[in-house]
Amino acid sequence: MLEGGKYYKFVVDRKTDLGYMLKDKFAEVVLMFYKEAVKEYEIGEEVSAFLYYDKQGRFCATTKEVYATTSKIGLLEVLSVSDNGVYLNNNTLKDILLSSDYLPKDKTLWPRINDKVFVILKLKKNSLVARLIKKSDKHGDVDFILNENVLAYVNEINEKGILAYSEGMSPIFIPKMFIRENINIGKAIKCHITKILSDISYGSMLLNKEKQMILDEDIILNYLKTYKKMPFTAKSSSIAIENTFNISRKAFKRAYGKLYKDGKIYFDEEYTYLKD
Repeated sequence: MLEGGKYYKFVVDRKTDLGYMLKDKFAEVVLMFYKEAVKEYEIGEEVSAFLYYDKQGRFCATTKEVYATTSKIGLLEVLSVSDNGVYLNNNTLKDILLSSDYLPKDKTLWPRINDKVFVILKLKKNSLVARLIKKSDKHGDVDFILNENVLAYVNEINEKGILAYSEGMSPIFIPKMFIRENINIGKAIKCHITKILSDISYGSMLLNKEKQMILDEDIILNYLKTYKKMPFTAKSSSIAIENTFNISRKAFKRAYGKLYKDGKIYFDEEYTYLKD
């Protein structure tokens, strides 16, 4: 019995106005639109075709190589976003839905157009949907070296940090304290490897201290250039600093101290000022 999400062997049975009619060994016939054929086929020719479903739940076939199946993980690009989820490109005429059921309740964390997500397909009645891969799914081996710079795609976000996967599907966990920018599922991030275990690596999105401090100094200076003074000093609370500058209090104090030492700022009990 045929199921969507898999490849099967067929014989080209006949041609119609819409496309090729393919027949399997049990004489079950499915349609392959001409746009889904990688070349022009002859009657009686054997083909390997992937099955998916149209909007009416009917089989459609393609001889193109799809990116994900019900047994193969794929990295799929986000084509559009809707209230019920995001639609992904699986190299078929019909896009694959990554349902809101498999996404965070907070829509600001959802994938965005052109983001990429690692998914596997799931059969749901007479339709195929995508779901984000889990830790229990087979993924790539841990093949990094310490301090290696890696491109990865965010797969999971929780209160402790993010789980991302490299293009080779190796898992990388990045603790919250080592994340400096806004994150969403599917976002491509750059990180460096800080720790390697047998089944997972740990990473950081922060630059080394010297480079990071220069960036942090620029953040403070840009604020002062815009507002002339700021209601923050080295004694300000962590929450106030993080909410305003999106950096930790420790990083703020380090950059703040360097700016004061270099004679670029001065302060009183309440405010910090930019020196002329």
